[in-house]
Amino acid sequence: MLKALENYITYLVHPFKTHRELLASPNSSLRLSPYESLCTSWLFVLINALFRIIILNFSIHLMIDFIQDQNVLLSGLVDINKFSTFYIFIFSSILDIIFYPLFGLFLIQFWTFIINLYGQLLGETQDIIRKTDDIIAVYLSSHFLRVIPFLGDSLQGFVALILLYSGLRVQLKASPLLSLCIIFTPILLLLILVSMIILLCVSFIY
Repeated sequence: MLKALENYITYLVHPFKTHRELLASPNSSLRLSPYESLCTSWLFVLINALFRIIILNFSIHLMIDFIQDQNVLLSGLVDINKFSTFYIFIFSSILDIIFYPLFGLFLIQFWTFIINLYGQLLGETQDIIRKTDDIIAVYLSSHFLRVIPFLGDSLQGFVALILLYSGLRVQLKASPLLSLCIIFTPILLLLILVSMIILLCVSFIY
């Protein structure tokens, strides 16, 4: 477990160096499967949810104590049990923990398909499955950043793109422009899907 965690953090800190080592050595001790990386990511998703709940609970109690100190009349009207947002936040954090593995499995399957497809187009047929697994495993290490309160989720999304870019550049030897095209393929597919739905709705109306 500690070795997997060490490799996971190495992925995040040295993505280009990691990919070069993984590419050069098929039996590298640095290698994690996408599913091992996903399980490690789940740990940080759990920590993120706990941090959010603790910080929100502390903030609410701090606000209540401040109101009680400043206004005796209002202090009796403030009750933490009446903060429905707090319980909604707890519920959403629990859902995040429960459904992250399912979402992660979808991400793995989706990017496996996309990367394999572009790999075939680039002629990178040799060890394409291993290369794809390495790209995804490094990509998932961005979830370590979710332990940072509030900014972690946004930072994780940005760093994930950098990690994906590093894998495409080193493993598939894709050009910078093509790497960016691969990264933004999901957005393109989403736009195509939305356009098709709109066209179907318009054709159905008329």
